[in-house]
Amino acid sequence: MEKPVYHPLFRPLLFLTLVFSAGINIYAKDTVKSPADSAFLSRKTIQALRINKPPKIDGKLDEAFWKTLPCANDFVEYSPRNGTHPPFPTEVRFAYDDIALYVGAILFDPHTDSIYKQLGSRDMLENLANDYLSVDILPYNDEMNMYEFKVNPSNVQHDCKYSMVGTDLSWDAVWESATSINDTSWILEIKLPFSALRFPKIENQVWGINMWRNFYRRQEYSTWSFVDNNSQNIFKYYGRLLGIKNVVPPVRLSIVPYISSYARKDPDVKNWSYELRGGMDLRYGINESYTLDMMLIPDFGQVQSDDLILNLTPFEVRYDERRQFFTEATEMFNKCDIFYTRRVGGPPKYGNLAYDSAKYTEIITKNPNETRIINATKISGRNTKGLGIGFFNAITTNTWATLQDTVKWTNRKLLTQPYTNYNVLVFDQNLKNHSYITLINTSYWIPDKSLNMNVTGAETSISNKKNTFSVLGRLNVSQHYQVSTKPDFGHLYVVSLAKPSGKFQWEIGRQETGDHYDPNDMGFLLYNNDVVNQLKMYYLIFKPTWKFINTQTTLVIRHSTLYKPSGFKSLSLSLQNETTFTNYWVNTLLFSIYPMGYNDYYEPRVWGWVYKTPLNYLVTWKTGTDNRKMFRYVHSFTIQNTPGNNNLLYDVEFVPRLRLNDRLSLTLDLFFEKNLNNSGWVETITDSLNNTMIYFGKRNITTWNNIFTTTYIFNTKMSISLRLRHYWSQAKYLQFYTLNQEGHLDLSNYSKENNINFNAFSADLQFIWYFAPGSEISIVWKNQINSQGTALLDNYFTNLGNTLASAQTNSFSVRVLYYLDYIYLKKWLKKNKAKDGS
Repeated sequence: MEKPVYHPLFRPLLFLTLVFSAGINIYAKDTVKSPADSAFLSRKTIQALRINKPPKIDGKLDEAFWKTLPCANDFVEYSPRNGTHPPFPTEVRFAYDDIALYVGAILFDPHTDSIYKQLGSRDMLENLANDYLSVDILPYNDEMNMYEFKVNPSNVQHDCKYSMVGTDLSWDAVWESATSINDTSWILEIKLPFSALRFPKIENQVWGINMWRNFYRRQEYSTWSFVDNNSQNIFKYYGRLLGIKNVVPPVRLSIVPYISSYARKDPDVKNWSYELRGGMDLRYGINESYTLDMMLIPDFGQVQSDDLILNLTPFEVRYDERRQFFTEATEMFNKCDIFYTRRVGGPPKYGNLAYDSAKYTEIITKNPNETRIINATKISGRNTKGLGIGFFNAITTNTWATLQDTVKWTNRKLLTQPYTNYNVLVFDQNLKNHSYITLINTSYWIPDKSLNMNVTGAETSISNKKNTFSVLGRLNVSQHYQVSTKPDFGHLYVVSLAKPSGKFQWEIGRQETGDHYDPNDMGFLLYNNDVVNQLKMYYLIFKPTWKFINTQTTLVIRHSTLYKPSGFKSLSLSLQNETTFTNYWVNTLLFSIYPMGYNDYYEPRVWGWVYKTPLNYLVTWKTGTDNRKMFRYVHSFTIQNTPGNNNLLYDVEFVPRLRLNDRLSLTLDLFFEKNLNNSGWVETITDSLNNTMIYFGKRNITTWNNIFTTTYIFNTKMSISLRLRHYWSQAKYLQFYTLNQEGHLDLSNYSKENNINFNAFSADLQFIWYFAPGSEISIVWKNQINSQGTALLDNYFTNLGNTLASAQTNSFSVRVLYYLDYIYLKKWLKKNKAKDGS
């Protein structure tokens, strides 16, 4: 093994980072004592009472029954002084009838003129300057699956779902709310239709519940039922909502038809094209536990543009999923990490066939980069015994490329993706103590190719009652079948042990990915043939101490090898501290190092070869100012140094945000990165003696990524937003090398032109109007420019001007969507029938 060479700055930087972390911990003495062993910190219960006449949802609570209901009060501060009394009281009351649950809340504040109430789009409360009340409901009282409903003083709504997998922010229910502000408090009134929830079909409901109050001016959170902020499992502290009796889960049937029109101008087409589309989404509650969602003739033309980048790595770029059908109610399908929804309707599997088979007289006139989805269906839910079932199926139709012969002026078509079926089936069983066991299978089937790809995963997480110890185990198996070829099998397993609560937490684990494991027809995996052993240790202080409100220090040690043949890849150590100061500035310091360098088996693009990089280290400093202020900024600075090959990377990011008033905000994200003397793959060729020659290039890579966003909120139902992004990356090659068998670079006389000047510009302008519950009109203009060449430029604005003058795609669309709910439609028909009878 080669002796590592340490940069002169390594030891002092590591020493300073350790001293900083240790210093924080030395001063970490609790300054506020919690009132322990009292009813104040116990799990609470609250009764909901039946009412005969529903209230008018106006935010006034002037109906007489509100004064007679039991009151959920005595809130407990969650942060920063966990377990203490908050400064001002909060009162919440619950009522119900056969249709809905009603929530009335009074949030006292003697300085109501100072309440934060910024307007914003739905589901954006976490990004706004706002007080709010959150009502969290667990209808099965299982400490695992929760519905969250938030409202701010301006009546901006936010809803989402939580599960063991994570948060589903795209989930949207149809519910009502109203707010008002007086001299002593702000008042909230909510109507939650039972059709928006899934709950057991039993006579007496027992729901888990908690209410969270965000007091933004003081940066304080409080909860009705005490929650220990040193525990990762907050649901075990939730209280119970009792009293809901003889409520039958309603028929959950809704239909959302849509119609949309498009005008589009592509750069290689002379005239605008026009299109009218129509389709429908259907949601049906099969029973009180399981729901069927169907999407017929989908339309995703108004989805925000992807943030394209210059990708010089050997790996695929993973883009975020923004299509609502594939983000909503899909948390169960994320188990075992084998389903990447962007595969459905993504690039054709044989998309390169058009380029590979084109004759010298042919040009490609059409080669779609997306397959067309005919329909998609999913069934999901969980029953009273904690069994979750998920089923997903989607079908894409044939995708064709068109080639034109420029001599004979004839066209021919190539099938780049035949009819394809995508299928996911998952069973997920809740166990005691926030534990679960899961079985999931994905299937990718192309009948015309007799191609079937299957991946099966099994996973379990077991925790003890006090949540002081947990174990996670996962086993995935991939299976590829095709006629005339031998079946291919691969595996992945994960095992970890953890202490997930308390000031000191830790996690130790191992992941082994076999050399034949391949889930990428429906999943996403950067690389296989990998073994990782990892230790994480955390030290958390969540109570104000000296100059800090809270602080977290994390140490990660990671060792990686090849699976087959066994071979060293890397050893890394990283130490990070994130601290929130008493002035509400947030500071993050990160130091990481690869003391033995890194053996890269993927950059050469030929299996069996390796590129060895020497010792390198990275330092990142990030600071964000007080988020409550009208003007806020976040800046970060990173430097990564590899002294052995003179590679130096540094980047700077500056994000100023200006909140002009409660309706208008502006954000600018400026990012600049310089990567000097970076070495990477250029080309692989085979010479006349059948020898493999792998060429690398030393290059300077300069990248700008600037994003401007602004939103104007007319009211809680209507808004307009603009997002502009310009990404510019240049790679200037300085010298070329050949990779030798030892993993090092030898000078070469390779002389091809490889400089790259890549630009991606996108503009997304959207106007949206929620004209009725669950219904909307959206008008969207999208502009996109992608250009790549070899001519390098030094001036940013000259390059931007050239980019804006390049060929571009423009589209303008109008979409109308209308929500029809069976219960309200039935009620309306019954009412009109009664009028006719009279």
